[in-house]
Amino acid sequence: MRMSCGLAALLPASAPAAAGQGVADGWVVLAVVLAFVLGAVLAYALGGAARRTAARLAREAEAKAAEQRRQGEQLLAVLHERDALMARMQERERDFARLASEDALTGLPNGRAFDEQLALSFARSKRHGQPLSLVLLDIDHLKQVNESWSHAVGDHVLVEAARLLRAVCRLSDLPARLGGDTFAVILTDTGRDGGWRLCERLQHAFARHTAWPADGTGPNYVTFSAGLVELGAQDEAPAQFFQRCDRALYLARHAGGARTGLG
Repeated sequence: MRMSCGLAALLPASAPAAAGQGVADGWVVLAVVLAFVLGAVLAYALGGAARRTAARLAREAEAKAAEQRRQGEQLLAVLHERDALMARMQERERDFARLASEDALTGLPNGRAFDEQLALSFARSKRHGQPLSLVLLDIDHLKQVNESWSHAVGDHVLVEAARLLRAVCRLSDLPARLGGDTFAVILTDTGRDGGWRLCERLQHAFARHTAWPADGTGPNYVTFSAGLVELGAQDEAPAQFFQRCDRALYLARHAGGARTGLG
């Protein structure tokens, strides 16, 4: 009987314990739910921040790429401009070099170019024992042409003479205008006989030429006097070689012109 009362006394105490356990379990469930919700909210928030960060980074990367493209285009433009400037400078240098070595009226090499080429040809011929000839020629009575018609007509005569001289010369020859009415031809690998034949061809070309008058005004015919020499052992310098040829030209002029003198 006393044991039964003891069990009875214990039964009321176990019911509140069960109720307390249920409340505890509810709080646990609620805590789990809240944790899940908070996690979801936090994940969403973090996901949005990550998306915003990624979008910002993408915009910055795009802006940097655009800036790099712009800088690259500017650099290309600068390089193109530099290349164009260098091309213009090189072209101008070629023009200056051409003008420095070209006779402005006739387009033939001028005295400077002639002197340089004569020195080179002289040295090569002396070194290798190759023949070399030189022709100097003056247009006969050009002063009278200038006085009778005009200097413009005289210039026309010089231009036509240069054209004929260039036409009878070989590619290996160097025709030049030394100034005034004086022309010259350096004949490489050519002896005196070859120089004589060139002078004959030029005399025939002058005799057949019909374009001496400029617009119908000017002389009907033009002649020239020439001096011809071949490089010899007595020529120790280009100046001596040239002086011998100039002497031959002087003799041809004073013999009446329209002829070739040999030196």
